[in-house]
Amino acid sequence: MAAEAPNPIERMKCVIAFGMTSIILCTGQNKPFNPLLGETNQGTFADGSRFYCEHTSHHPPITHYLLEGPDNSYRVHGYYEFIGKMGKNSLTSGLRGPCTVEFPDGVCIRFNAPDFKLGGTIVGERTIEGVGSIVFEDMANQLRAVVVLGTFKSSGFFSKTSSGSKSDF
Repeated sequence: MAAEAPNPIERMKCVIAFGMTSIILCTGQNKPFNPLLGETNQGTFADGSRFYCEHTSHHPPITHYLLEGPDNSYRVHGYYEFIGKMGKNSLTSGLRGPCTVEFPDGVCIRFNAPDFKLGGTIVGERTIEGVGSIVFEDMANQLRAVVVLGTFKSSGFFSKTSSGSKSDF
């Protein structure tokens, strides 16, 4: 939708929606993913989009990725460096690195991934909290949006139960 947006504001809105909906995947991972150095993953989606990923560093763990839209209508690329730190009753993890969405007209919208704080790792209710903010920037059109994250619960991998919960933003 962003590739077909009629103006820069609508395009930015579409990229923000993409960025926000993609972070929920981080809270619903079904198994740990620890790729080997040089391991790749590539494929094609039903609409003709193609994706490529490669684990390019083991210490620190870094993965580069590329997603190309059908008929080269867009390119999403960047890398993620996985980080983590332990607290008294929590674990904070995140992805460092930019995500850039490029369009054939030369416009690029860049954004970062948020951190997630897993609470209740020893005692108490298990929670997942998105912390910090996500900044979206379109330098060509001088547009900037900041999304500040709040607390939500996940019914994914880190939850105590796998049913009956819902995600709240």
